[in-house]
Amino acid sequence: MKSQCACQWNSLDLFDPGHVVAMRIRFDLHSGEVVDLMDRNPLVHKAKCQHLNDARDVNRCKQLCDLPHAILLRILAFLPTEDAVRTSVLSRRWEYLWTSIPCLVFIEENIDGRMLFRNFVERALLLRDSSSLKAFSLTCKVDSEEYLDGNESRVNLWITAAIRRNVEDLRLHLKLGHGATVYMLPRCIFRCETLRELHLEMNHDLKLPSLVCLTNLKVLTLTGVQFRDDNSVEKLLSCPSLEKLSLYSCEWNLEVLEISAPNLLYLTIVEDVLASGIRNSQVRIHGACIKSFDYFGELFYDYVILSSSSLVEASIGCHHDETEKNIDQGACHLYKLLKAVSNVKQMFLSIEFLEDLDEREDILNLNSLPIFHSLTKLILDDCHVNLESRALLLLLSGCPILKSLEFSGSILVVSKNEDWTLDPMPPCLPLSLKEITIRCFQGTDLELLAVRILLRTAAVLEKMLIHCSRRCSRTFQGNLTEHLNELPTASNQCTIFVKAWAPGIL
Repeated sequence: MKSQCACQWNSLDLFDPGHVVAMRIRFDLHSGEVVDLMDRNPLVHKAKCQHLNDARDVNRCKQLCDLPHAILLRILAFLPTEDAVRTSVLSRRWEYLWTSIPCLVFIEENIDGRMLFRNFVERALLLRDSSSLKAFSLTCKVDSEEYLDGNESRVNLWITAAIRRNVEDLRLHLKLGHGATVYMLPRCIFRCETLRELHLEMNHDLKLPSLVCLTNLKVLTLTGVQFRDDNSVEKLLSCPSLEKLSLYSCEWNLEVLEISAPNLLYLTIVEDVLASGIRNSQVRIHGACIKSFDYFGELFYDYVILSSSSLVEASIGCHHDETEKNIDQGACHLYKLLKAVSNVKQMFLSIEFLEDLDEREDILNLNSLPIFHSLTKLILDDCHVNLESRALLLLLSGCPILKSLEFSGSILVVSKNEDWTLDPMPPCLPLSLKEITIRCFQGTDLELLAVRILLRTAAVLEKMLIHCSRRCSRTFQGNLTEHLNELPTASNQCTIFVKAWAPGIL
């Protein structure tokens, strides 16, 4: 006999979730309803009775199991489903509590234990009560063994059961194996009125139904998904309530991809280096409400942002494979993308492609780089930023009210010319720039020269923050803070802060 409240946590590892109860009741995974014995089963009756006494005073609770039903369910929601089921051995109070948990998370970690995993998922769905699901997460492999009667996927039955329970957050990480080449997600996903978040990761073509009606979907994340000559993807990317869209390593064989969700606020696109889709296709983003745009990749595609006046933040991380064709194509696409985000207030920019523009004035007119009238914070990402880069200086010249400039790596002057001056001189340096941050300062002479030039140019600078790398203690001999404070400055109110790995160089 179990004690009413004594929680024997050390006994959890001895409990096998695959044998919670004998399979003595029938469950229709298509409808999500138990069709035979569930309503008359004493187990379910006891589970429903757990909702009583929820009005108990929390302040009078002396033990964990004295807490109200809703709070205990909240605690269980933080546990993996398998561990939540194991709590049924703790006491009578916990025995059926797990059957009402709002979140179900199933992860197939061991392929050798596939049968046990399948049985556990199906029994958990079978025994759970009929209340709505907040979240359903499934990570598993799909192959020929998952099909029932040769054509029905067992995984799809699980997903359908979650949809029938009005799931709000659906997360699927499906690894398609041998025999699953014709796999299709259940159509009910794309007609679910309660679905607010959909996160899908699968290394396979996404075949969509002709009707996509996700009226309440606000968050959509697609990873590794492939779209093959099917414009139905645009219906999915244009849901009326969609606010956050993330595309990671997706691939499409479309000349033009339209993203036109009317309420889209946040867009993230990460290109796959090994993608085999149509290169140089166009991605048209209708962003009447968009506030944030994040991009990382090789600029294979031509991104066009229409109605981008609402943009506040942009992050553009670019890299290339050094081939002449890709560099030229990427430089052209970057040039157009910078114009598309010229209304932002904050921008993160990888300047690998930007410096390529220095040698390609036959392709682009650097003097026509966009003006960032609203930009106040700029983060430049590269291991070593050359302050002499003409493209960089022209970019800064187009930021008239810039207040904060940050280098994620180091900043240097390659020519070693101490008399070198910025040409052209960005107006923000003497007029508006108040803060400069260098994240990976190594203490070399080239870096110290760059700092010297910035200090003698930034007339209204209030703060320079330098983070030293571990190498700095070996490169620079002496007290770096004292050395920097002895440098001439154009601003009489500038304070230099040095953060270092080795205290000795401060």
